[in-house]
Amino acid sequence: MITKTKATLRHAVGGLQTRLIRLLPTHIPIAFKLALVMTLLLVLGMASLGLFISDNQNHLIRTQLHDFGNTMAQQLAKQASEPILSENSLNLRMLTANLDGDQKVLGAGVYAHDGKLLSATGIQPDLSAPLPDVPEVLSRPWFRHRANGSQERLISFIAPANYQGVRVGSAVVTLSASQMDKAATRARHAIVYATLAMTLLASLLAYWLSRRLSLPIHRLMEATRAIDRGDLATRIDQQRNDEIGFLFEGFNNMAAGLLRKSQVEEVFSRYVSKSVADKVLANLDEVRLVDRPIEATVLFADITGFTAMSEKLQPSQVSALLNEYFSYISRACALYGGVVDKFIGDCAMLVFGVLEDDNDHAFNAVSCAVLIQQLAAQLNQQRRADGKPEVHFRIGINSGAMLAGNLGSDERMEFTVVGDAVNLASRLCSEAQPDQIIIRQQLFTMLEPRITAQAEQTLPIRGKSTPVMIYSVQDIHLNYHLLLQANLKKILDIPVRQPSRRAIENA
Repeated sequence: MITKTKATLRHAVGGLQTRLIRLLPTHIPIAFKLALVMTLLLVLGMASLGLFISDNQNHLIRTQLHDFGNTMAQQLAKQASEPILSENSLNLRMLTANLDGDQKVLGAGVYAHDGKLLSATGIQPDLSAPLPDVPEVLSRPWFRHRANGSQERLISFIAPANYQGVRVGSAVVTLSASQMDKAATRARHAIVYATLAMTLLASLLAYWLSRRLSLPIHRLMEATRAIDRGDLATRIDQQRNDEIGFLFEGFNNMAAGLLRKSQVEEVFSRYVSKSVADKVLANLDEVRLVDRPIEATVLFADITGFTAMSEKLQPSQVSALLNEYFSYISRACALYGGVVDKFIGDCAMLVFGVLEDDNDHAFNAVSCAVLIQQLAAQLNQQRRADGKPEVHFRIGINSGAMLAGNLGSDERMEFTVVGDAVNLASRLCSEAQPDQIIIRQQLFTMLEPRITAQAEQTLPIRGKSTPVMIYSVQDIHLNYHLLLQANLKKILDIPVRQPSRRAIENA
């Protein structure tokens, strides 16, 4: 039972802590933090100063009260010493009556050496016990009860009355310590109110000052958020000659470096596949990618009759034509998970299942080839309408084992795939006719449920004892046409960046 109660109590305490943590703000502005710290420091300083002033004020009031009481008692004792000795009661009454006129004095009395009261006026302390025989003034605090039930603190100063060095009696002067306490309280209240007023003023000043100090930090924060959103052109245009100015300069240099890095990455990704570029840039300390054997698919797409066509065009027109069609091919390749390995003259080499795991790389390659042929057919309709020569592709595809990795030297290298399967794909491309897609029999057997192909002649391959049976791909099955048409529309709806509009119009 006790264990269960303790567990319940711990659960309740844990739930309370969780709720308290949730109530705390997730973000506290730095201006508020600065204002809070500055206010606390000012409050601490003002409170310490107020306590110091109050303590000094109280000490001064007490010192003044005691000095006044000692002086009055000594004067009364000096004046009453001879009347005490001569037992001149009239003179003693005159002395005490004169002190009664002072508002600060609540009572005055003259006592004989044996403690007998000789003359008194006002309030007198209880001196039933014999007065102490001391050479100096003695202060004795005591309380009296008022009619309203409250107590008043009093201080009686007892001074010895001596005549020619002989103690003849005592003089007693009674003052009110409550008045001293009231004066000290009033002074304390005044100091407290002044401290509160200064604290409020200091808090407002601290908040305004903290806002001013945190304004550059807010600018830096906004600029950092802009960088995070991708706006690498953001700069802080503010000149300062302090530490924050150096921070702004460092931020601008960092933003400029990020912009240059982004531009380098963008240019780099145009010269190599984006996937390859990402892998290289993610590990700049080890640029060389690991060579590894893989099962992948290679596609070669070559423009037929390009040599004769280029003889009739200007070099700028040839460049514009290649850039236009290679841009379309790159987009088609990316839509099916492939990467552009390289462009060889008017031929594009695409690989599937190399950088990313793709168990369906063979079918994706064939689908990409069909998409390229349909894309070329769509573009040729427009070219015929414009009176331009048509562009036709012949495509060879092959799957198999190959080695993926870097080729080249330490100064210049290239990520590609090599092997017998790659060479066979290139040979199939060279044997294809315009608008034809050629694959070998093994690939057709693997994809037969999803593609439509027609058997062609056998192809003798140099270095192989048996010829290769090839198939011409007509289309993919209707179940996959919806995606194919969507990809075709997506490519045609995006304009291609053209180096020269006039050159393309004349191409």
